Amino acid sequence: MASSIAQPAMAQTFVHRIPDWCVHAALVVFGALFSIGVSGYAGGQENNLYHLPVLARLYDEPQFANDMFIQSLRFYASGFWMLLAGHVPERDVYTVLFLCQIVSRIVLFSGLVVWARLVGVADIRAQFVFVILASLSSILRGYSKAGDGGLLIDYFTQSELANGTTLLSLAWMVRRRMAAAFAMNGITFFINAFIAVWTAVPLAFILWFQWREGKWRIRPLFAHAAIGLAVFTLLAIPVLRNILANPYNISIPPFDYITFLEEFFPYHFLIWTIPSQETWSFLVILCCGAAGAMALSASGALLAVALSGAATVWIIGVVLPYLTHARLLLNLHLLRSGTTVHLLTAMAIAGLATRWLFSRNETDRHVWAPALILCSCTTDRMLPLIILLLLMRRARPDLAFRRRYFATIVLLLPVVFFITIHTVHTYAAERQIIQQRDEWQDLAMWARTQTPAQAIFLLPPGTSRGTRTGFTTDMEQEQLFQGAVVFNYFSHRQAWILRADGSAVMWAPAYYHTWHDRLQDVTHLRNLSERSYYAAQHGIAYVVDRCASTDLDHAVARFGRLCVFRTFKGTET
Repeated sequence: MASSIAQPAMAQTFVHRIPDWCVHAALVVFGALFSIGVSGYAGGQENNLYHLPVLARLYDEPQFANDMFIQSLRFYASGFWMLLAGHVPERDVYTVLFLCQIVSRIVLFSGLVVWARLVGVADIRAQFVFVILASLSSILRGYSKAGDGGLLIDYFTQSELANGTTLLSLAWMVRRRMAAAFAMNGITFFINAFIAVWTAVPLAFILWFQWREGKWRIRPLFAHAAIGLAVFTLLAIPVLRNILANPYNISIPPFDYITFLEEFFPYHFLIWTIPSQETWSFLVILCCGAAGAMALSASGALLAVALSGAATVWIIGVVLPYLTHARLLLNLHLLRSGTTVHLLTAMAIAGLATRWLFSRNETDRHVWAPALILCSCTTDRMLPLIILLLLMRRARPDLAFRRRYFATIVLLLPVVFFITIHTVHTYAAERQIIQQRDEWQDLAMWARTQTPAQAIFLLPPGTSRGTRTGFTTDMEQEQLFQGAVVFNYFSHRQAWILRADGSAVMWAPAYYHTWHDRLQDVTHLRNLSERSYYAAQHGIAYVVDRCASTDLDHAVARFGRLCVFRTFKGTET
């Protein structure tokens, strides 16, 4: 008996000897890895189309000298990719992107845990539960509503890294560490300039609230602001210099920018292109955040202020396209700022559920907390019930009935089933994504070794959700496009046109007519015969299309579902 009592005491003493920073570092790393396990990971997707050519510095290679899309990436407005350009060996690219994803999640969960402490989740056990609930939250799953900003997505981009720095900046402003908050927003600017612009608004809201509460005096305020803004400026200069050095930003041919956005990817910019159901879902999430902040009582006051600032940016994004067609203003992607609303709401709900789980009130522990977890960690269709649940709990904080433990099991079992099924589905989807990507990678490596450096390829161009009629491809071509993001990087060969190349118009407007005309032409080609004829007419050597049985004899190479066909131009080369 003596030994059994001594062992827990010794273990407890050992735990107390571990520095707090080590415990919190372990917690954050656990949250990062656990969340990646839930969301899955597959490098080489979607926006990596813009990152991979920068890593390889394709704009320095002679075969891309006349490719305005690739050349424009030299002035990509992110210091993060500027640092990595030319320093990532091709064989290690997926490993590096995965490590970046881990770092991104570590930064994100650092911000979430800091906010958790601000709303009263202080105990390490409670923070452990909070991290799990945040990882499982349907509010953070995938992309933001009515704006399509990345949250816990299955590949790495610098924008998701900036989600974490945004949370840290806001949290430090709440703590009145203004210099640190401004400096952290400078890091956000270095990573992704327009996210730093979004963040400035909730920072200003928090500062104004604190000023009205009498928590700042003039001299300390200006002293902290001067230090923070000095660091911000130093971090912003490299990005601003790269933007100002862009020669493609000078010549602006006549075209309507709103029309371009409708043709390219309107969900980041134009509220009228977004399905009404998605807009309502965003408003539900905003209401959940506001209700959660109120339920957190005094600790939620500044959370509500930050949430109001973030919502204000999104509302400006709704209105702005009705007031102006100015490219520089619309390029701020203001609807994407809804990611900050998602982040703060998810933190509020996870924090509230955690506090209830560790409450002395049995009804909170066994009924309200499990019910809140059920609503927030399964399908997002359950989110409207959160508002009803918070109202019910406010009216009846104590429920007089027996078998509360049974209620806990009944409420949490569906969560376990849902997460299990969702994870199985996620990993099945990831396997398919990787298989499609690897087919394109094999094709690209063949192109690199078996075709001339100047050879141009006609690929399926891909389609964006919500684009206007005339700029969409058929379902077959859309499926063939899946995985094509890696083609340029591994082949070092030009692709004639991709829909996603249109992002270059934002910082190289002279590219618009080239992109528009090529995309419109290619999306109207209905079969291999038409594509081959078009390719030959435009000096394109190779066409990538589906491997139909009638065309296999004419293919020069096959990679799974993808076949490569040589045009008359290809025969000449």
